[in-house]
Formats: sequence, structure tokens, C-alpha cells
Amino acid sequence: MDCVSLELVASLPGHQDKVWSVAWSPRGDLLASCSGDKTVRIWTRRFGATGPPAAITGSDDVNLIPSAGSATASGAQQWYCCAILDQCHSRTIRNIAWSPNGRALATASFDATVAIWELSGGVWEQVAELEGHENEVKCVAWNPDGRLIATCGRDRSVWIWESLPGREFECVDVKQGHTQDVKAVRWHPGGELLVSASYDDTIKLWNCDGDEWVCSQTLGGCGHSSTVWDVSWAPDGQRLASCSDDLTIKLWESGAAGAGPGRSSAMSGDSGGHGGDGGGHLVPSRPDLRCATTLSGYHQRTIFSLDWGPTGLIASGDGEDCICVFGQGDPELARVALRASEEEERQVPDATTTTTVSCDGGAERSVVHQQQQGEVELNDQDMGGGAGDTTDVDPDSGDRVNCPGADAGVSGLRDDGKERLAKRLNGLSLVQVGQPWGLWTRMVGAHDADVNCVRWNPAHPRLLASCSDDRLVKLWRLR
Repeated sequence: MDCVSLELVASLPGHQDKVWSVAWSPRGDLLASCSGDKTVRIWTRRFGATGPPAAITGSDDVNLIPSAGSATASGAQQWYCCAILDQCHSRTIRNIAWSPNGRALATASFDATVAIWELSGGVWEQVAELEGHENEVKCVAWNPDGRLIATCGRDRSVWIWESLPGREFECVDVKQGHTQDVKAVRWHPGGELLVSASYDDTIKLWNCDGDEWVCSQTLGGCGHSSTVWDVSWAPDGQRLASCSDDLTIKLWESGAAGAGPGRSSAMSGDSGGHGGDGGGHLVPSRPDLRCATTLSGYHQRTIFSLDWGPTGLIASGDGEDCICVFGQGDPELARVALRASEEEERQVPDATTTTTVSCDGGAERSVVHQQQQGEVELNDQDMGGGAGDTTDVDPDSGDRVNCPGADAGVSGLRDDGKERLAKRLNGLSLVQVGQPWGLWTRMVGAHDADVNCVRWNPAHPRLLASCSDDRLVKLWRLR
């Protein structure tokens, strides 16, 4: 029996075709999913009998859709669909991404466009459309400060767009470095480095050099031997994980410090399951990533998705309908920590606070925030202002303005706030860095078809979302 396990929290029906991607909002209170049915659904929780927070209910036309088996052990939560975004794309919506402040969504579609949506007055509205790709757009990603968007697609290109006043977006560069479809793009947590993964079996890292984005490194050769489907940065931004059609997960780190104990040599493509955490500090202009660890033998079919969570654990989903969770060190220690945390949750009731917010000139609204054990909360002192305040660009004037209630993310923190956040994140870790990697749990038959995407919740780090060709979104709790 595994020391840790995944417990099904909710199964969310509603989509009428395969679900391609899921994405958590920066606060972790909303989950967006996109599908071959050309819609995006936004899910949230109802707490007790009080009903949903009015500020995030979306269109009045949308019926609440209770989920099957969605109650937690206390029976206090129920997941439901609070908004449906449709009548925009003419083909499958392949990928979605939240803006860093949580007020906008970007949707990438097989119709060759990317749509930008904003929440205004409690209703989601399409405010912009990005056109330029020749055919299917496979992925979209917002950089950490919200000023840039990266897209990629079947036309083998990576596009970088800049956000301008008045809800305008300008393409600032197009990169043609890959020789086949580009499957995924992800920004480094620092925002200075962009990574792309491709059907050509390679991973490319891009950084800005003046007015142009240049390829600073290509991970191939000793890397994957087939299509690279997804990539994910470690929470500290010092390591990169990738998954592939070759049935392996590879962990990359900077080789600047040379080979050390538990690390592969500079030219090695496989170090077994060793920790491989002795590399040098990542420099965006000279990343010098080397394969330090290869995890193989755990998936029997294509690994379509992976995500490196706040606890240090990596989740992956595959074409055999399975979800795996990998960790470093002794999973028994993690099990003890999880049990202690669950005991604390049972003894200390959730704290609920109400905050009045006003965004986009709309009327003041009450938003119920539920803080649970393990949530990363940014307080007034961290933010250098009011609770949840951040600076944004007014879409009409271009002026920098304060938007209460928006999640600023790490880029909005003061230096001392970043230090406190780092300490809190370190406290969430369930792994022993530097120790060997291994499979901690495997959920066989997690879905009834291919698992297309897995994503950890950024604020509730033991909560995992997945989606599948079986048309379902599922939520899992690490126990």
C-alpha cells in the first residue's frame, strides 16, 4: 500500500466533448476548464448553505451545476459551475491561462485564434482576440507580471505578445526555431525565460536580448527521444520537468556547478532516480540546463501532462488513464506530515472573512474568502498595501491604478513580503530535496480515457485537478 494516496473529492460533469485543459486561478478559488465543445467552464465551491459568492457567479443565465460526490469529509463544500464562456471560438478550445491578477483569461483554440476574457460586473466578456497563427493554437501562457503572453501552435511557431492600454495586444516577436508542432509554452517564475516543448522531441529556452527574443538553449540530443508534451518549473524556478511520448519524465537543472554527488555527468541523459539537486544557480541568459534525473518505467503510455506543485511533488497524467505522483525522499515522512495536517484541519474550523471590493468601476461586492489549512495567504504587510491590492494598467487610459481584491502574485510583493512567502512555501514542502526521486502513488483508472491535463492548486497545495477525454473534470486530495 502507498504511504500517500489520492482521494477523489469531486467529479464535475458538464462538458459535451473531451476536456483538454484545466487551470487554477492565482488565488486557487476558481478552476477553469476548456473542451472540444468550444466552451470554457469556471468552477468554484459553495460553502455550507450560504450559496456562491455573488462576485464570482458569472452570467445570471448560468444554472448552478452541483457535482457528484463533491462533499468533503465535513460535508461543508460543494463544487459547481458558476460560469460558461461560449460563442467565441469556432473549433476546440485547447488551452487556457489566467492572468496573474486573476481578472482575465486567455483561451487558445484550434480555430487559430486566442481570445482574451475579462470579468466585469460579475460577467465574463471577451475583450480582445489575438490573430496570426496559421492554424491550431496549442497553448497560451501569461508571464508573471501580466505584460506578455506567449502562444504556440501547429505552425511550428512561438509568438510573444505585449499587452497595451485599451485592451490592445501587439505581437513583439515570432520564433520559428522548432521544426514540428509546438505543444506547450511555460514562463519561468521570474518572467525572464520562456520554455517551449515540441513534437520535434526538443525543448527550447528563450530569453529577451534587447528587442528580440533569442534561443538561449535547446534541450535535445541526450534528452527525450519522442514528442515532448508538457513542461513545468519547480516552485523555486531552479529546475525544470518535462514529459514525453517516450514514456519518461526528465528533470533538468543548471550544470554551472558541474557534476556532483547524486547528479548525472554533463553529457548523461539518465541518472536513475537520484536527487540531482547539486547544480548551479539558473541564469536566464545562460540557463545551461542538464538532465539530472530520468523517471522511467512508471507510465506505460504517452505522458501528456505534468505539474510541479508547491509541495515539491510532481503529478503526471497519461494515455493509460492513470495519474502518478512523484516525490523525493521517504514518503513515510510525508504521510506523517499529511496526517498531522489533517488532524489540525479537524480541530481548527475554517476561518471565513468577507472583503468588499470594487474593480473596473463596478459596484461594491462582497467576496467570501475561505482560508484552509495549508493555504498560502498574502497579508497586508506582504503586499505593502490593502489586503489583496495590486497595481494594474487601466485599459482605457494606460495609467497604473490600484485594483482591490485582485491577486497580485509574487511579482506584486515587496522584498520582505517575498521572504515571508518563501518561508511559507518552504514550510509546505513534503519532499526531502537532494534525496532520490520515486513514485509515491499511482491512481489507476483515474479517468475512463486519456488524462489530458493535471494541475496542482497554488493556494491549497494538496488539491489536484485533472481532465480527460471522458468529458470529466476531477478533483483529488493528497492524503
